[in-house]
Order: sequence, then structure tokens, then C-alpha cells
Amino acid sequence: MRRGPPGSKSLPAVDALPSLVGQGVSPQERTAPSAVLKRVASRSSAAAVGLTPSLARIADKDVTVEVRGLPQAPPFKVGGKHGNIVTNSTLSRIHRGWRIVAVSGQRVAAQEVAAAIAAAQKGSRYSVTFRIGTGREDDDDDEHESEDAQAQELERQRKQAEADLRRKEEQEEARQKAAEEEAKRLDAERQRQQEEKANKEKAQEEAKLQVVRKEVEVSLEKSTGLLPRAKVEEPQRALMAALSRPKDDSAVPPKKGTGPCDKCDGPHDTDDCPYFKGPRDDHKDAFDRYGGDRIKDSKDSQKSEQLVLRSAKVVPQPGDGSCLFHSLAFGLGSTEASTLRAEIADFIAANPDTEVSDNPIRDWVLWDSGLDPKTYACSMREGSRWGGAVELAVFAKIRKVAVDVFEKRSDGFARISSFGQGGEGKGASIVRLLYGGRVHYDALQT
Repeated sequence: MRRGPPGSKSLPAVDALPSLVGQGVSPQERTAPSAVLKRVASRSSAAAVGLTPSLARIADKDVTVEVRGLPQAPPFKVGGKHGNIVTNSTLSRIHRGWRIVAVSGQRVAAQEVAAAIAAAQKGSRYSVTFRIGTGREDDDDDEHESEDAQAQELERQRKQAEADLRRKEEQEEARQKAAEEEAKRLDAERQRQQEEKANKEKAQEEAKLQVVRKEVEVSLEKSTGLLPRAKVEEPQRALMAALSRPKDDSAVPPKKGTGPCDKCDGPHDTDDCPYFKGPRDDHKDAFDRYGGDRIKDSKDSQKSEQLVLRSAKVVPQPGDGSCLFHSLAFGLGSTEASTLRAEIADFIAANPDTEVSDNPIRDWVLWDSGLDPKTYACSMREGSRWGGAVELAVFAKIRKVAVDVFEKRSDGFARISSFGQGGEGKGASIVRLLYGGRVHYDALQT
């Protein structure tokens, strides 16, 4: 027993602690301040109940002890719940109950202490770091390991949730993309079907139109002598001839009101004969005893003499696909080519059944283009079609002017067609054009 000051109680004897000088004692901090405080409180409580005062003073510190390796056996044995507690020791520097936290300077988990010591024992010397306590620290470590495991599990769950969210987003994006592709495919299919239907209907309409065109060609050939377009070498010239006839420069002989009639010799005009409605037979015996050459003279008197301009000035017009309209506008002197083009096209579209030269406009259009009036007028208005004989006839009708078409010859300019009503007297409104062949026109100024 060690005696204390007078009046004090005697204290029990306590074994002296081994010297730790030069043994590398170093404090080891925990990662979280709250955990450090918790562990300090736990160790303080443990020291109060299970450690001597001397050991309690170093309870928060790690003690490193250097020991010999082979051929000597380890100077201590380990065990405990986790296999890292000293259960027996032959060295005075190492005490039972100490926990091994590091071997050869490397931190090891409790479950790996035995394997780490066995590996280090193969060397000649190695160090072992102990933590002094009652064992309650193991529970603290378990608690911290549980917290770490819980944190890791939460992190794993967070990452898994993020991965699931990304996967769902990718799946949704893929679904939307697939839906868009399907919508595009369906739209393309609908457009294809619509185009196919439209093309089929167009083909049927064109087939019907060709049937009608053949009927129109037969009708026009019968009424005007105009052959089908495919059989005509220069369609526009043939069409001009059918739509107009040259003007008679000679006066039409007046009716003979008092006869004699060429059919019955009666006192009335031949066209008013009450006895013979048809023309007189044209053979030798019919005229053998009647005037002989009368019918010949009559026919010659009605024959037209072709007008030839000896002096006229050609005014060239742009070859931009609207030369006809430029020439007509020049002849009028008060409008533009584009205005005339639109005016004529609109009239054709709105009045397809209006007759020109005793046949509806739609028949002339069909013979020339193979199109219905609306489609033809639309292309004419847009400027994708050149003007020709049909437009000349319509222009003369809606503008109420005469249009004379001439052709260049060696002796001057010979008139080949005349459209509309007009005269050659003073104040007459006549537009004169020069036909250059095929579809080109220039203005002609007298």
C-alpha cells in the first residue's frame, strides 16, 4: 500500500505502465467531428469504469510497438468478437484488452488483423499499432461502420435512382422518337396515297379529255376543214386560217331584187327563189342555154383579193414568251403585255362556251393544247405558255378591234389572217402584227 498525506486514505498499488518513450505514440483523428465527440464520450465513460488512471490518460491515443518477426512467434495472441483484441501477451509493453488498428504502419480492418500479423511475421521486425480501451470502441466502430454502410447504401440507392431516371428518360426519348418516325411514315404514306389517287384521277381525266378531243377534231374538221393537230405541219398557221378568213377587198354584190334568178329566171334574187332551195346544178347541161359563164363570173366576183402592204415598218418585240402580247399592247398603245395576258386568260377561264368562229372557245383550246379551259388559262396567266391564234381571236372579241396578221414576202407584207370587226377607212381601229413563223410575232406599223 502507498501512503498518502496525513488524514487521507491509502490507495491500492497499481502496476507501473511500460515506458512509451520512443515508441511512436501518435493521436489518430476521426473523420467527422460529431463522431469524434461521441467516441471521446464513450471512451471517457469506459475509462472511468475499466481503466487505471494511468491508462485512462492515454486512452485516446494509439500506441505503436515494434516486435520481432521470424523465427520468433508473435509475443501476443488476438481474439475477441472481431478478432482484433489482445487476449494474451508475453511482452510487458503490450497489455490484454488493447485493440490492434494497424500493422506495419498500414490500417487494417478488424477482420483482417490476423492475416496482416501473419504476413508481417515473416519479416525480421514489424510494428503493431494498438488503441487502448475497454472494447467499447469496437461497438463504436461497428456503429460507424454501420453508418458508413448506410451512407454507402444511400449513395448506391441514389445512383441507382439516377440510373433508373436516365433509363426512363432514354426510354421516353426513344418512344417519342419512334412515335415521330411513325407519324412521319404515316404522313408519307398518306401523301403517297393522295398523290397516287390524284395521279389516277388525272390520268382518267386526261383519258376522257383525249376522247373528247378526238370528237372535237372531227367536228372542227367538218365545220372548218381544220385537220387534227397531229396531222398539221404548222399548227398555229392552220389554226389562224380556221379561226379567221382574209377580208374581201372587193364589195359584195347587192341582191338582185328583180332577178333574174339564176335558178328559175324568175323576177327575184337567186337566194330568195321560192322554187329551188338548193344551188343550181353545176354541170354543162345546166348552163348550156343559160348565160354560160354567169356562175363562173359570180364565183370570181366573190373571190377575195389578198391585201399586200408595200411599205410598213417592223417593230421588233422581246422574245420572252410574251411577244404576241407585247405586239398587241404596242398596237393598242395604252396597256401592258402582262395586263393583256391576264385579261385574255381570265376571259378564257370564265367563258369557255363563248363561240369564236362558230365554235366554242373550249373546242379551240382542246384542239390546240389538249387541256381543259381552266387548266389552259391558268398556265397562260402564269406566263408558262405562249400566246397564239386562240388568244388573237379572244383579244379581237373582248377589245372589239380588228387584228390583221401579215407575213413577209418579196413584194411586201401579205395579210394571211384577219380577226374581229373593223375597217380600213378613216378612224378604223386595226392592230397589225407580223407573223414570223411558229409562235413569234412582231408589231407592224404603217
